[in-house]
Formats: sequence, structure tokens, C-alpha cells
Amino acid sequence: MVTVRPFVAERDAGAVFALWQATLGATWPLTAAQFRRVTDDTGPAHGRAHFVAEDGAALVVFAATQVPPHDPGAPPVGHLPALLVAPSAWRRGIGTALHDRALAHLHEQGARRVQVGGGVPRIWPGVPRDLPAALPFFRRQGWGFAETSYDLVRDLRDGRATMPSPQPGGGVAIAVAAAEDVPDLLSFERREFPSWQGAYAHVARLGDHADFLLARRAGGPVVGELILFTPRSHPERSDVLWTRLLGADCGGLGAVGVAASVRGRGIGTALVTCGSAMLHKRGVGNSCIGWTWLVDFYGRLGYRPWRSYAMSWRD
Repeated sequence: MVTVRPFVAERDAGAVFALWQATLGATWPLTAAQFRRVTDDTGPAHGRAHFVAEDGAALVVFAATQVPPHDPGAPPVGHLPALLVAPSAWRRGIGTALHDRALAHLHEQGARRVQVGGGVPRIWPGVPRDLPAALPFFRRQGWGFAETSYDLVRDLRDGRATMPSPQPGGGVAIAVAAAEDVPDLLSFERREFPSWQGAYAHVARLGDHADFLLARRAGGPVVGELILFTPRSHPERSDVLWTRLLGADCGGLGAVGVAASVRGRGIGTALVTCGSAMLHKRGVGNSCIGWTWLVDFYGRLGYRPWRSYAMSWRD
């Protein structure tokens, strides 16, 4: 008999990680600690709730959900970060049943728009294109895939990271944030890139303000910023999960944003160049930029496509 029920970490965590290892471990290897960080549902700040299906005594399907914290009055966005189905449960309707239960839960939590993937922290931005059975499954559930996003990687040991980093001019300087800059940078995200607020707030909440790189006019407002991640970052962060593929010294940068009023002035290029140099100084080998469409822009700065994802949102 098949039973669908809520995930209980104390009871299910080991079996769910074993399911990951059996279904995805060869292609997307994670440690148990990394898997726990992106699925932990014990803290209310995460907004996570998960579900499992058991076939007799065997746990055969796992569905993760998340509704990240959002501004009061803003419509919450739901996420389906992962759906794992054991081969013994394929084509039996069990994966579909858990998929539907997950969407029903997100609807109950007030989400009116849902994404496959994403969330804070995330496993993938969308459906990995190297999982051939995944896309047909989601299409059968009514998801459409109209675009592709990319994870990009650059080896910072290529020598270019030691070259002098450009400053954008126009009175704008690039600098590592101090603790007192955090309110300004969160205000900037709220105003310019509201969908990134959760990522910045998560890093700030963990005290990693030195992993924020700011572009700022002298004595004036923040006009651009990004987030850095290195092996020295807070151990509860998982900005770059794939250390078994990219190396234990991998890091990255992301959520690169420039105010609409000053785009086209080289600020984004300066932020990424300075950020890459900073990562190199902090001991990073491979640098990853996740969830981007800007392959040509980052390509000019030495980053190349590493993995790709089919992206989908639905009401």
C-alpha cells in the first residue's frame, strides 16, 4: 500500500538522502551535510515543508517545497526545489500524487505563483537538462519550459584574476561592505531587485557582510552590488553546492545587480572583475555564477557554461 504523508526529519532524513544517492548521486553528488542544509525544514525562517510517499516500508518519493520569507503585502512565491522518485515507483502515479500534494500545500500557504526549482538556499534554479526523465514528467503535469538558464564556471587560477581590477569611474567606487552598509544594501535590493531580497537577507542574517561587494558613489547611495561565496563563508550557506564536482576550494558570485539609472557605464563589469579577484585572493579555484541568462556578458569576463536548466513558472 502506498502512503503519502509529511516529511519528518528525525524519521525520514536518512532514507531521503539514500534516495538522493540512489537516483542522483552519480550525476549530482552531495554530502549528507550539504543535503541537510538545503532541505532542513526545522526553522520557520526557511518556509520549507516536505512530503514523502512510502510503498509498504520503503520510502520511494520525496517532494520538497518552500515559500521563502517575503515583504508583507507582496504575493508569496512557492517553489518545488526537488522531486525524487525511486525507479521502483516510476509510471505508477506515485510521483504525480506527491507532485500534486506539494502544489496543494503551496496553494494553502498563499502562493499564487510557483517555480520548479529556486528557493533560498536552492538546489537548482530549474530542471537540470542532464536528467532526461525529468522534463517529460513535468510536462505531463502541465509545466511548460520556454527558456534556459545557466551555471557558469571560471578557473581563477588562469592568471587573469591577478590583473588590476577596473574602477567604473563617474565617482563610483567598488568596495567590500561593512556591517553598517547592510541596511543600505537591503534597501537597494528592495527597490531595484525585489526578487533577490531573500538571498541578500539570508547572507546578512548569517553575518557574512564581508561577502557583499558594493558599488557606491562617494558619500552617496548604493548603485550596484553582488554576493560572494568562498570556503570561508558561513558553514550554513550553500551558494555553491557542487564541491564534489568543482573542487573543495570552489566559490562563486551571484545576484549581480546595477541600478537601472546607471546601467551601461561599466559598473557591472567592474563588480564582477573585482569580485573574481577577491575570490582568488580568498583562495577560490573554480568560481561559479549560478542561474543566469547572461552568457555573453560573463563570457567576456572568462566564465563559460557548465550546466543548463529548463525554467518554468506557473500560476
